[in-house]
Amino acid sequence: MLDRSLLDHLDRHGVRYCVIGGVALAAHGYARYTADVDLLTMDARVLDRAHWADASHAPEIRTGDADDPLAGLVRWPSNPPHDLLVGRGHAMSVAVETAVREPWLAAPVASAVGLVLLKLEAGAPHDLNDVLALAGATAALGRDDWHDAVEGHLSRLSEHARAAWQRVVRDLPR
Repeated sequence: MLDRSLLDHLDRHGVRYCVIGGVALAAHGYARYTADVDLLTMDARVLDRAHWADASHAPEIRTGDADDPLAGLVRWPSNPPHDLLVGRGHAMSVAVETAVREPWLAAPVASAVGLVLLKLEAGAPHDLNDVLALAGATAALGRDDWHDAVEGHLSRLSEHARAAWQRVVRDLPR
C-alpha cells in the first residue's frame, strides 16, 4: 500500500514524516475507506524541486499561500496516489513528533493524539466523526489514554479547533 520508493527517498534524505489520514486511522483500529495515502512532514525542503533530483519519479509540487494551513503539498505519482503534506502549526508538529514506527507498515504513523489534533484543526463534520470513531476503536483496544493529552494541547490550537473539541468531548466514550 505505501510506496516504498517514496518512503526510501524521504528516509535517505533525513526527512521526518508520518502517515496520517485513513491509513493512520486503520493503524489505530478504525478502518474506513480511503482512496489515497496521506503523509505529513514539517520539512519544507521537500518543496524544492532539487530535493527530488535523485528520486525515481518527478512529483507534482504545490506551495501554499501565507494564510494556508499547509506550506505545500507534494503529490507522488503512484497507485494509490500519495500526498505528502508540508505542515505548519502545533497540531501538525505534534503529529510528526509523536509518530511511532508501525512494523507492519514499515513507516512512522501519527499517534492517536496527533491524529485527533489534526482532525480538530480540520474541523469538518467527517473529521469530528473520525475522532469519535477513533475514540471507540482505541477504547475497544484498551488504548484510549489519549484524551487527557489532547486537553494539554488545546491552548496551542486555533479557536475553531478548541470549539470542535468541546463539541466532540461530550460524545466521547469514557
